[in-house]
Amino acid sequence: MASKRFEILVQDLGLLAFLISMFFSLAVLFAGGSEFRIENAVMLFVTVIAIILVTFSADLASFIIVGSQIICFTAYKLFMLYQRGSVISSYSFAWLVLPILVVGSMRLFIFGRSKLELENSILREQVEELVMIDPLTGLYNLRSFYYDIDKQIRYTRRNKLPLTLMLIKLRYAQELKRILSKKNFDKLKQRLAEVIGDAIRVEDNQYSIDSDGSLAIILTCDDAGGELVRNRIRSMVGEKDAFDGITDTSIKVEVQIAFVQYREEIGNDGVFFKQSVEKELQYDV
Repeated sequence: MASKRFEILVQDLGLLAFLISMFFSLAVLFAGGSEFRIENAVMLFVTVIAIILVTFSADLASFIIVGSQIICFTAYKLFMLYQRGSVISSYSFAWLVLPILVVGSMRLFIFGRSKLELENSILREQVEELVMIDPLTGLYNLRSFYYDIDKQIRYTRRNKLPLTLMLIKLRYAQELKRILSKKNFDKLKQRLAEVIGDAIRVEDNQYSIDSDGSLAIILTCDDAGGELVRNRIRSMVGEKDAFDGITDTSIKVEVQIAFVQYREEIGNDGVFFKQSVEKELQYDV
């Protein structure tokens, strides 16, 4: 927490210093008089280029430009003083420090912001790793599925109980994605999850396993029970008004359904169990 406050402070100080130094740069441009207006404008223009470079993380190039700018400006003013006797304006001395202040403060601001963005990115990744719920459907997600299927397999082996894994996939999902808007396709996925949820028992767990609306169901039954569930799902999905209200016109939704009852050769491998059902899914045409 203290580290985050420090980074916010660094970012705020950098922004404040940048605004102040830019204000003085503009003040020098207009207060220096028409005699020095062109040279002040050139110095400000070069400084802006250095700011752009440091904004895109080209720090080395930016500071090389600033250093070269100050050296060339100093050499030019000394040349004009000794060769032509030109008076060095008091405003000219500001360009010995202003470019460094402007670019340095911008770099400080970017440093503070980058640290905060990195921390936020790490935090988001950590949250995503802990999330077990699909935000669209409210169902458990694929991460939760693998956790539960491994646990259920061990329970089944220990108690010699039937276990069946069913996968349900939207037929022509890619075509539906192209036809429907994202909002309507999301509605379709939500409605499909609701319809299937009504078709299974409370003790059967349902999961959203991809962005195409595919679902997995862990059933505590044998092949015969799985067949009954499949027929019930097909019947409910095929009802005329099952997907009414998603679009102004009626749409026909079809699903592919496959299931496999757990057998000893699958072992404790939940991934292999799911892959076995996916192979069966290919034959549901």
